[in-house]
Amino acid sequence: MELTNKKGKILTGLLIAGMIGFAVVARIAPHPANFAPIAALGMMGGYLFANRKLGLGIVMVGMLISDLIIGIESMEMRLAVYGGLMLAVFAGGFLRGKDNKSFALGVPVASLGSSIAFFVISNLAVFAFSGMYAHNISGLALCYINAIPFFWNTLAGDLLYSGILLGAVRMIQIYAMPEAVSARA
Repeated sequence: MELTNKKGKILTGLLIAGMIGFAVVARIAPHPANFAPIAALGMMGGYLFANRKLGLGIVMVGMLISDLIIGIESMEMRLAVYGGLMLAVFAGGFLRGKDNKSFALGVPVASLGSSIAFFVISNLAVFAFSGMYAHNISGLALCYINAIPFFWNTLAGDLLYSGILLGAVRMIQIYAMPEAVSARA
C-alpha cells in the first residue's frame, strides 16, 4: 500500500497515525479485559504494508503509548505481550494477494491463529514471571486454565475487530480501488 509520491506518503503517514491513535484510545477506554483491536490493527498493518516494519511499528507504538498511560506491570510481561502481538502482523501478511473468497476465509483463520499464539505466549510469561503459580506442570496447567475466560474475550475481540477493519479495507479496495485487488490476485 505504500505510496511513493509526496501525497501518497502523507496519506500513508495519516493512516498509520490514525491506526496508532485508535489503538491507544481503544486500550485506555473502558472495555472488557482483553477485548481490544490491537491484534486486528496488527493484521491490518501486515495486510496493507509490504514493509512489515510499518505494521510492527503500529502495534508497538500504540502499545507503548497506552502502556505509559495505563502502567507497565513488568518488562518481561510487556516483552511477551508485544511479541505475541507481533505475530498478528505476520498473520495479516498472509492475506496479501488472496482472491476475495480466500481473503474472506483467511481473515478468521489468521485472527484465530493470532489469538491462540497470543494466549500461549502471554500466559507462558504469566507462569514464568508473575510468581502467581508454582513452577511445575500443575502450576503451568493452572495458569492456562485460569486464563481461559480472558482467551474468550481475546478471541471475540480479535475476530470482531479484524472482521470489521480488514473487511472495510477490502471493501474499499474492491469498490474504490479495484485495480489494487486485481493487482494482488
